[in-house]
Amino acid sequence: MRNFKTKLLGLSLLVVALSACNRGFDKVVPASPNEPSGASVFKKPKVLYIIADGARGTQVRDANIPTLKSLLTHSIYTWNSLGDANSSTNATNWASMITGVSKEKHNVLTEDFVGNNLATYKTIFERIKSINPDLRIASFSSSLLFKNNLTAGTNVSENLTNDETVKSRMVDFLKTDAADLVVGEFSAIQAAGVAGTFDNSDAGYKNAINTFDTQVGAILDAVKSRTTYNSESWLIIISSNKGGPATLNPLEDDKTVFSNTNANTFSIIYNASYNPTFIGKPFVGNSYVGNAVRFRGWPHKGVAEVKGVDPQFNVNYSSAFNFGDTSSFTISVKIKKHKNPYNTSRGDYYYQWPAFLGKQGKSPTDNNPGTGWGGGASRGWNFCLFQNRWRFMIIGNKDGSGGLNEEIAGLEFSGDTWHDLTAVVERTPNGAKQVRVYTDGVMAITNRNNASLANPSYVPFVLGANPNFDNNSFLRLGWTTGEQDPGNSEVINTYGAIDVELKEFKIFKAALPDAVVKQYACDQSIDRSHPFYNFLVGYWPINEGSGTVLKDRVGLADMTLSQQQSNTPASGSSGPTAPLFSGYQWTAFTDLICSPPASNLGLLVPKNTDLPAQVLSWFNIARQSSWGLDGKVWIAK
Repeated sequence: MRNFKTKLLGLSLLVVALSACNRGFDKVVPASPNEPSGASVFKKPKVLYIIADGARGTQVRDANIPTLKSLLTHSIYTWNSLGDANSSTNATNWASMITGVSKEKHNVLTEDFVGNNLATYKTIFERIKSINPDLRIASFSSSLLFKNNLTAGTNVSENLTNDETVKSRMVDFLKTDAADLVVGEFSAIQAAGVAGTFDNSDAGYKNAINTFDTQVGAILDAVKSRTTYNSESWLIIISSNKGGPATLNPLEDDKTVFSNTNANTFSIIYNASYNPTFIGKPFVGNSYVGNAVRFRGWPHKGVAEVKGVDPQFNVNYSSAFNFGDTSSFTISVKIKKHKNPYNTSRGDYYYQWPAFLGKQGKSPTDNNPGTGWGGGASRGWNFCLFQNRWRFMIIGNKDGSGGLNEEIAGLEFSGDTWHDLTAVVERTPNGAKQVRVYTDGVMAITNRNNASLANPSYVPFVLGANPNFDNNSFLRLGWTTGEQDPGNSEVINTYGAIDVELKEFKIFKAALPDAVVKQYACDQSIDRSHPFYNFLVGYWPINEGSGTVLKDRVGLADMTLSQQQSNTPASGSSGPTAPLFSGYQWTAFTDLICSPPASNLGLLVPKNTDLPAQVLSWFNIARQSSWGLDGKVWIAK
């Protein structure tokens, strides 16, 4: 078996190299030939920061952009920089570009800025003023929301009627004003994408990009015409806040964040002293080919269950996966999540909070077994989708009460590529139980012990009680009783109907050591060379390709596929109209496996939160730890 972890070595070394180069720019310009020998000229740092709303990086690259291309010989640049991978709102991406922190901190999640945390994570303008109050800052925007919410700390803040008036005002201002940092926000490309498509095949969208390029040319001419220009050193940053929805050619779609057209931006960071530094698309994962079952939740309720009764012991085969209150065990599965079919506002792959595999229900003595969330004295475990990440859910104390309810979340993982999710429950020598959750072999918890997405915990979580995992429910994959479906009036915002593919489902009656999980997580199958192969109590490769039976390759616990409900939504459903598809179907795929998450790939290309750090560096302002900035500084070759 090929160990995927070794494939990441080159990627890791590149990240280390880039991090080691995370220094500010040199502000010393070599002496003019007319200066005395040994003399140097120190030019005053200035910044021009231009934001193009809705400009997909690859489409800007392929448009008619002579002005932007004229900058590339002295720029750090890429057509594959990243906006927020899980948000298509202008406001969220603007806030990241102006604060230097991600949405998990600034909490700008909607276009109306409701619930924002900008009082704590301030604008870059306020940060600059706190260190150097004499620096003069001006902002010109075509969006009133930008002006009203993201220009605190500026000396001049104006909202203009459209991009052309923004351009004209910036040209007049730059010719005469002594401002040190000048910002322009342009929205016509976004408007053209909304009116048509976010693709150059749409004449309106392509013309809007071409017009923007012409407007930038006029602004650059105004900079060069300044009477003080020869004594100034201009850093010019031109970037889009986000892309927009578009259909990719299948040959261009690698299913990673780089195929997320909403997140595809461009970034040009120019100074006359820079050497050209092109940042291309990085390595994004290994190929994975096979068969899987695609499960959909509401209203069709596709599910695979371990049913049937052992004739010798007269117990259902699912009882083999009861772990009581003393055993250690490990559960892992390969998953590919698809776009949430009903979510329209929180990102393509946002779910809240359906289970997609598990074993939970009443106690073994109950003759009315339940599955999933259950009720009353319910106990057991589930894997659930949780926003853009996942969680391992444990319910029920040793005495069968419902007092224990732990939801231990792992890292985010991208959609439309394959990932490995693993949970380890280990009984420690002192009798306590600890839980480790792994995403593609990386152990991290993001919602316990003060952990968060921005600051994961890499320490196992110790359960505060001793759960008994025994129950009389069927082990199952797919739809779960209690799933938050759009037909349920109690559900908020219809984020709960699953659409996932699953395969390589494994259960070990042992706690796999950390090193073993890391080494084998991204392998595409398992055989006897695995050091814990003999501890497998259930292994479903899910590679049959057809039929209704998923074979258990180490035992008798085959799973049966079924659809629990017809394709017709229940009468009076309050949810949206359901697409007409089966609750389960076999799929043949050629995809990527264990692609780095967007947060890691963001280390290899510029992202929105990097640009404020770039500005601070240019002004020789040291970032303060209390600011909590997420960005890094890019340097030219």
